[in-house]
Amino acid sequence: MTEDEAAFVEAMGQYLDGFGMTPMAGRLWAWLLICDPPAQTAGDLADALKASRGAISGAAAALSSAGMIRRVRRRGDRREYFSAPPGTFDSLLRSTGTAYGRLLEITSEGLSAVEGRARSRERLLEVHDAVAFLARELPALIDRYLAERSSAATRPASAGQSQPEETRA
Repeated sequence: MTEDEAAFVEAMGQYLDGFGMTPMAGRLWAWLLICDPPAQTAGDLADALKASRGAISGAAAALSSAGMIRRVRRRGDRREYFSAPPGTFDSLLRSTGTAYGRLLEITSEGLSAVEGRARSRERLLEVHDAVAFLARELPALIDRYLAERSSAATRPASAGQSQPEETRA
């Protein structure tokens, strides 16, 4: 791992730590976004990140549950391989609408539960209204992003748009 790669890995660890994931989960995700080969065993990851296999396992479980990485086994190989292949983050984005929809249901139920309690209702209504806005607006925004990304991927590199690494000349 180069110094620049290590700085990226550490920065992502600190960033995701701010969102309730462990720094190791952030470091693992960052490394899987840039490593070569793109599929790595727990041993490969432990070596690259200078971490225990237990730390890798725990971080991988959190990232896999969040839909940020994939875990696969290869025929004839007992080891598990971890990767962050193209499309994984797009899938995560698509699932966001479902998550906000469920949170909207829960906050609606909460509003019913605190009927007649103005101060409690006011606090919860703030969350409910924000979630309602996100549940309504975010799916269209994500669809627009994915459509733009898809059209950029099919456009020739000479069109002046940043291209995915695989299509750059």
